[in-house]
Amino acid sequence: MKVCLIPPKIEIRNPAENLQRFQARLAEVAPYQPDLVCLPECAFTGYLYEHEDFEKFAEPIPGETTDVVSKLAKECECYICFGMTEKAQEDVYGSAVLIDKAGQLIHVHRKISEHPPFATGNEVEPINTEFGNISVLLCGDLFDDGVKASVSRDTNILILPLARSFDGKSPDLERWLKEERQAYADEVRKVGVTGLIVNSLEDSALPEASFGGAMIVSPDGEVLAESEHGTDKALIFEMGSVMAKGG
Repeated sequence: MKVCLIPPKIEIRNPAENLQRFQARLAEVAPYQPDLVCLPECAFTGYLYEHEDFEKFAEPIPGETTDVVSKLAKECECYICFGMTEKAQEDVYGSAVLIDKAGQLIHVHRKISEHPPFATGNEVEPINTEFGNISVLLCGDLFDDGVKASVSRDTNILILPLARSFDGKSPDLERWLKEERQAYADEVRKVGVTGLIVNSLEDSALPEASFGGAMIVSPDGEVLAESEHGTDKALIFEMGSVMAKGG
């Protein structure tokens, strides 16, 4: 199984432009024939949490954005996972969707470890695919021991879309290497499942800008592959036998 993690450089509050950029990035990686393409949390809008932003940018699932990405998945014959702000009938959620290579929306994960004004999800459900069982956690879910404990033992691949930044300069390669990189790998090890981590990249001039980068972590917490911190470089990796759970 070949996976492609794309930490896109996005323009906050400009989903049309960001979708166009993603379409171009997908065309770039298509020759590698990825089976699964993963994007970050809030992949096309940036992480927004004000009510006025919810009014403008939150969307139903399925909706306009999922329809566009479904067509791309079908054209490229690959699974695509991405995060978005979901406008449900009762509330707004930070969510991630998984679309299969036929363009069918097969899974929605609502972020559990989240703060108001978002509503929160309440379960982590493994989805059976031709590549094994796939589960999704969103950003803060990875650092919540209760949420991690709810990941099914039958899960083979854990997709982890993030929109994380530092409380200060971001990106910050020195801080990433000294403090953060191993912490992420350790959280994946606690689950004991191969983790696909992909983070959004925003303008570093903005306060609390997401710092980009992507990495793949084995069930025992070994970083198997990674793209550069602070970049939007795609990470393409052949999974092989690393999908097996740790002992």
